[in-house]
Amino acid sequence: MTNRKKWAVYPGLLALAAAAILLSAVSGGSTPQGRAPEQPIRFPHNPHVVALQMNCLYCHNSANKSPDPGLPAVNTCMGCHTVIGPRRPDGTERPELAKLQQFATRNQPIPWVRIHKVPDYVQFPHMRHVNAGVTCQTCHGQVQEMLPVYQQESLNMGWCVNCHVQRQVRYDCSVCHY
Repeated sequence: MTNRKKWAVYPGLLALAAAAILLSAVSGGSTPQGRAPEQPIRFPHNPHVVALQMNCLYCHNSANKSPDPGLPAVNTCMGCHTVIGPRRPDGTERPELAKLQQFATRNQPIPWVRIHKVPDYVQFPHMRHVNAGVTCQTCHGQVQEMLPVYQQESLNMGWCVNCHVQRQVRYDCSVCHY
């Protein structure tokens, strides 16, 4: 290839890179750091994770066997909340539990709003990370202390590669882009 042809390739590659960046920013891009969307039920992780010492896998039951961690089904919540209802023994109301019971009564799923999302061109298999001993807090932060839950880390490529380098695991392109 002549020098002239080599130089002709660079503007094309630059245009392709710019298009990829714009496309990921407009559609399918990752969610921004600090994102804290309003949820249909204001779920407090603290009493469940800290006080009751429930494992994340109780509610996100597919995180260790699927690329997607899954979101809690109404019946998962109602396993306990048929007994622990929206009215405390002292008579005070817990409106979030009343909302939960309404979803259960109507046999409707809770329309949770996803908080953490990587771009569509990135594969993040939760099961590989969970089964390798990476804690949920590594990527999601101290969720058990957050109200509301928000995206603590950037989840950008550099952040992920840095983690792979620190743990001395593969970080070539085909690990996440396949």
